[in-house]
Amino acid sequence: MKKFNILIIIIVIFLCYMLTPIVFQNDTFYTIKIGELIVHNGIDMLDHFSIHNIAYTYPHWLYDVFIYIIYHFFSFTGIYISTIILFIGLMLSIYYTNTKLNKHKIIIAFITIISILPLTKYATARAQLVSYILFVWEYYFIERFLQTKNKKYALYLVVISLILCNIHVAVWPFYFILFLPFIAEYLIAKVFKLKTLFKERIIIEKNNNVKYLLIIILISLLTGLLTPIKDTPYTYLIYTMMGDSQNYIQEHLTLDKVGIIYVITFLIEYLVLIIMSKTKLRYLFLTLGLAIMCYTSNRHVALFVILFSFVFINVLDNFFIKYKLKVDNLIKLITNKYITVIIILLLCGSSIFVFIKNQDKEYFTNDNYPIKASDYIINHLDYKNIRMFNEYNYGSYLIYRGIPVFIDSRADLYTKEFSGLDYDIFDDYIEYGINYNDIIDFYNLNYVLLCKERGLYTVFLYNSNYKVLYEDDSFILFEKIK
Repeated sequence: MKKFNILIIIIVIFLCYMLTPIVFQNDTFYTIKIGELIVHNGIDMLDHFSIHNIAYTYPHWLYDVFIYIIYHFFSFTGIYISTIILFIGLMLSIYYTNTKLNKHKIIIAFITIISILPLTKYATARAQLVSYILFVWEYYFIERFLQTKNKKYALYLVVISLILCNIHVAVWPFYFILFLPFIAEYLIAKVFKLKTLFKERIIIEKNNNVKYLLIIILISLLTGLLTPIKDTPYTYLIYTMMGDSQNYIQEHLTLDKVGIIYVITFLIEYLVLIIMSKTKLRYLFLTLGLAIMCYTSNRHVALFVILFSFVFINVLDNFFIKYKLKVDNLIKLITNKYITVIIILLLCGSSIFVFIKNQDKEYFTNDNYPIKASDYIINHLDYKNIRMFNEYNYGSYLIYRGIPVFIDSRADLYTKEFSGLDYDIFDDYIEYGINYNDIIDFYNLNYVLLCKERGLYTVFLYNSNYKVLYEDDSFILFEKIK
């Protein structure tokens, strides 16, 4: 069994390395600069990177500092390597915690490995990657606390809450949501005196230790006070839901058809397995809750994949136990020295191929970010005092270069709920394709930087009120002259 565990760890490490994207998302750039600002100047709850005089909540300040320190010592390569390490940490956490909660190692290994592929798109230098690891351990500690009532697991849960509200406050509310399936199961067992449902297909456990989860929740609520970002842990979600940014940002939109099919497929498989074996009521609640969350926002697909692994492995465990299927006999086959050597050689060969392929790739290019245009702005304009319109997708890169932005991917910052203004910068930006003249006048803008993929730049190109200052294959910079 030890050989098998080592082999699975090796497979996970190699796959995570090969599948982690080398190209950075735009959030990485502002994360570096905010971390730098915090290290040198602290947190003052104000934005220092846009042309607007607005407030800023620093919702993942600790992660920003972490990324800046890595960047300071190891540049972008360090950030890339740290992302790989965190991705490996996530997948090994899923594997390890499931081995402690379920029986069939071969099932756990299989589900862990196939989960890597859908989670690859979330393997980026963003705070969410740390949050996912923390949610895995939160779930495990809840289960272990209910089994043992050991106080150390209660302490670990409180510590996770403290870390979450400092490293990624936007997802802190989900920390409390994850307790709900356990509490709901206990209440149903207590109030309705039920032990099973649907011909013993659904087991309802009455675990009196659930009562102590309420104490843990109350203590965890107080950890929101132990941050340098004031009341943000308690208000961030409310303000976010009030703003309009949720309706436009890709990761906040509802699932597309492919995503819906993906979730429904796993739900059907789960229900079929329940009919053929059994599950626990809290697992059913957790699955349905995660499915609903996925439908409301596709950013929750990762949580579905991660936490559903516990549910799916458990019901598969029950299925194989009921029908006396000896799947763990496959472990001997897989750990055969010849098979092991073949697997490792394949992994090494594939990794070498990926390494050679990635040598020709850059972490970011001028196709997506205005690298050359930023060089021009810094070298030829009073860039620190510039009032320039830019588009959403590359605003973060401009921040990284020290150029004040009109907007960037910190979407919530530009809604009036967060900015403290009586008008909404984000809403104005959404309408810029129609009301660009009004926006330029209202915000007193004298430069316009546009990506050529959008056709709007041609409007300025043939407008006598603007002249072209700089142009390359991907971006064009205009100056307002009238």
